[in-house]
Amino acid sequence: MDRAAKYAASSQVILAVLGVVGALYLLKTILAPIAFALMLACILSPVANFFRRWFPFGPMGALGFFLMLVLGAIYLASLTAESLVHAANTLPSDIERLAGQVSARITDLIRDQPYLRVILPEPGTIDRLGDTNRALLIEKLSLGLTDFTAWVVQGFIVLVLVIFLLIESDMLSSKVLRFFARTPESARSAHLILDQVTRKIRAYLIARTIINLGLGLVVALGLWVLGVNFALPLGLFAAVTNFIPYIGQLAGGALPTLIALGQSGSLGDGLIVAAMYLAVVGIEGYVVTPMVMGKSLDLNGTTVLIACLFWGYIWGLSGLILAMPITASLKLVCQTVPELNRWAELMSVDWQSPSPADTRKPAAADADFSNASAEPAPASKTSEPSAVG
Repeated sequence: MDRAAKYAASSQVILAVLGVVGALYLLKTILAPIAFALMLACILSPVANFFRRWFPFGPMGALGFFLMLVLGAIYLASLTAESLVHAANTLPSDIERLAGQVSARITDLIRDQPYLRVILPEPGTIDRLGDTNRALLIEKLSLGLTDFTAWVVQGFIVLVLVIFLLIESDMLSSKVLRFFARTPESARSAHLILDQVTRKIRAYLIARTIINLGLGLVVALGLWVLGVNFALPLGLFAAVTNFIPYIGQLAGGALPTLIALGQSGSLGDGLIVAAMYLAVVGIEGYVVTPMVMGKSLDLNGTTVLIACLFWGYIWGLSGLILAMPITASLKLVCQTVPELNRWAELMSVDWQSPSPADTRKPAAADADFSNASAEPAPASKTSEPSAVG
């Protein structure tokens, strides 16, 4: 009977996990914007609290203020989108022209030094690759621009959700806690845990966002100094893709390198751009991020890869961008809740679960304090008869 009960419990857990995964996949159109909105609301909540404390606008005034912010964000996004569309229209022609230059250079080398024919590719192959890549790029970019309207609509929905989350955050959090908590004591303990986890998640998201924006600004400045077109959109692209480990950093450096190659046709210029990007990413990864964020939020490589594969499959590009914030948030929750410490230890590199002795130290200290405070009581009782006598 015990074995059958264990098998039944394990089966229920497996079915529950599969049900959650299926729900995440089927409801990605709804859940992905909500996840983006929660992340942005967590980042912007200190700004909202500042304005709410110093400028008591009221609900409608706060709504108008955030609508002004939304309009400003839409204007900046439109400028960036215009540059990206222009770059998307010129990139295929630049790649085709670059392939022609490489083919001509290989032809000259083979003519001047025939013995290099053994190791160099055929010039016709380079031309065909250029034509194929040009057609492929035009097809993919046209599909991406076709979906651009859907991205704009989702972005507007996310901004509206962020506005209402910032305005009603206190009311919603208290109502959610009262809805799920069965007793007032459990509601208070859940409220403390929620506050602690929220502060840690907010600190992580703000630090990660500031670091990525700084990286994008430095990349844009470097591309502007090197004379590469579309420096600001490419810097923004590098900032966004830096949320995606490994693949995002590769894409964030490959695109400006290709644009530099297509713009000048010089391999040296492309290598300079690639070296600049690698230097910036290296300083960010090995100096800035450990200095700002420390090692408390470390995630091992296996966890990072599994998270990217899982959320990328579930939610596509949105999942890749949200993979690290979601995984880091889950790890913080596991670090805060003692029953889940083993999962946090499994996902981290250096973090370890507190030992049972450490968890019992506060209780032991309280017991010692209570014993010490209770020691004078017997003395006072024994001294009372002598005083009476």
